[in-house]
Amino acid sequence: MILLVMIILHSATGTPIDLNTATITNLRNPEPTNNAFAKGVQCQVNMTDGKYVTVKETCAEVRKLMETTK
Repeated sequence: MILLVMIILHSATGTPIDLNTATITNLRNPEPTNNAFAKGVQCQVNMTDGKYVTVKETCAEVRKLMETTK
């Protein structure tokens, strides 16, 4: 049996994003001196396919969601 665990995060504009926790490789906090992220982005979520998603939740919030949905 395959178990699919999804969490719902939000883009900087508030659009809901469903992510499979099994495809998340790591989380990255934006550096304060780096303006590469859109305003409101608190965390970059890197995925197994090499892509990433930027979200307005903090990396600590994303990590907590991942841990509580196991």
